[in-house]
Amino acid sequence: MTQSVDDSQMMLSNSSGPLATKMLAVGVMFAAVYVVCAFIPLTPFIGPLGIGSSMLVVSIFIAPLFGVLLGPTRGFIFGLIAGVIAAFVAPLYLVLPTLFLGPALSGLFTGLSLRPFTRVGRLSLPGPLVTALYLILIVILYEIPNWATWWFVILYMLAAVVAIGIQFARYTFSPSEVRRSRYLSIIPLTFIGTMTDFSMMTMGAVYIMGIPASVFALIFPLMLVERISATVVSAFIVAVLLTAFPDLWQSATSTD
Repeated sequence: MTQSVDDSQMMLSNSSGPLATKMLAVGVMFAAVYVVCAFIPLTPFIGPLGIGSSMLVVSIFIAPLFGVLLGPTRGFIFGLIAGVIAAFVAPLYLVLPTLFLGPALSGLFTGLSLRPFTRVGRLSLPGPLVTALYLILIVILYEIPNWATWWFVILYMLAAVVAIGIQFARYTFSPSEVRRSRYLSIIPLTFIGTMTDFSMMTMGAVYIMGIPASVFALIFPLMLVERISATVVSAFIVAVLLTAFPDLWQSATSTD
């Protein structure tokens, strides 16, 4: 896997101070936008007793942005800030408290997937592979009580395969590419960001609400629509932002 490098790399090395300030501002902005979107309903949340008053919210389109545009450390920190604030103001977070960790984990694991290895102290972690292991863990934890609907987590399995592919294949993204290529090349990352964000919803539904396998079978089509929509919309937003601000990509993929 390699990352595309353009003239903005020189700009990054020569303006680390202003860029760090920009990254901070971007993180604060995304956290604020995430919280605002937590008030905007999207689809009904279906629990064991049927359709409840809580709604899945538009913030699912924002969560993948934390990791792609800020990298693993900043993505985790600002994702956590966004999740904590949203937990105090959005009704769905009262139903599923684990949701507040969603954007933080999305920021962390999507950020780790930006490059083949991430330096942590003296260690060099294979970021995409670590992400794949996390997704596999989510699949296993779901399957233990809900093996009858094993196929509900098929998108998590696919996301794990994508992460493994990013680890060992040649993956590139360049903000200077033509529009369609630029958009399509970012989808693997926003797909990972979406599934790691939703992982906390799945775990909360299984281990807090105790939703039975029969309900997971019922909501499977809606789940597909939600996850795919979040992947596509967030990829479009990322492509637009990276076209306007390519230095964000260089910062996220080279320093954190």
